[in-house]
Amino acid sequence: MRQSSLIKALLLLAAASLGVAAVAARAAERDQIPTFEWPNATNTGVRANVKLTPSGDVVADLAGATISGLDIEGRVYIKAPNVTLIDSRVTSASFYIVRIEPGITGTVIKNCEINGVGSGNDGSYGIVGQGTFIANNIYNVENGIGVSGSDTLIQDNYIHDLLASGSPHYDGISIDGGNVNIVIRHNTVINMHTQTSAVMIDNYFGPISNIEVDGNLLMGGGYTVYSSAQFNGGSVEGVSFTKNRMGRGKWGYSSIVKNVPVWRENVDNVTGRPAGPR
Repeated sequence: MRQSSLIKALLLLAAASLGVAAVAARAAERDQIPTFEWPNATNTGVRANVKLTPSGDVVADLAGATISGLDIEGRVYIKAPNVTLIDSRVTSASFYIVRIEPGITGTVIKNCEINGVGSGNDGSYGIVGQGTFIANNIYNVENGIGVSGSDTLIQDNYIHDLLASGSPHYDGISIDGGNVNIVIRHNTVINMHTQTSAVMIDNYFGPISNIEVDGNLLMGGGYTVYSSAQFNGGSVEGVSFTKNRMGRGKWGYSSIVKNVPVWRENVDNVTGRPAGPR
């Protein structure tokens, strides 16, 4: 990374700690991401030359349906298996902006822009459920992606500018128990707040196993990543953090409680030096 970019990144982290105006922090946030490498505003979301058609709430209850090219002012409910939502914009202050009903499998959400508005959206999630989530641009929410279920791939997404009303506890990606076989690969996840995380893994709702967090750009929060078995939901096993670039959270790179994840080749985004595991 060029020297000027390193300076911008250092100033950005200092600004977050000092409580500088959010708009300035968001501008600096965008400046520090190399557009040629990491998911960002230019290579995620609705693809160029896609014409969008206005729409209200969408309920997908037909198995195998493809929903494409919509400008949705409202929520998306996915209630049938093997539904694909692609090249669409979804704008809503709802608690769940795109919700995949429990037990529904085979969902693909790809190249979508998901905007949680940033106000009147206490506790909001951009996407919640299980499936394959690729190259989405998610912002103005309290939580970017909440995994509810198992067998999920989260790849090439840009999760940023987290903003919500109420008393938010911001997480870029949250995995809160009862989850098996989750891959989080090559995403940009930026949480410019001093709580909670870029990636949260915990056993609040049940046991955790086989969670791979590999090759991401992860920034901010109280701790950048959590792997916690502090609750009563069961064991946390098979968690790995490998080859991630990290911007240190307020308290450190990681909070690891009552489990022993693999921690390998994670480095500080600014210095390139080994990061953590604390």
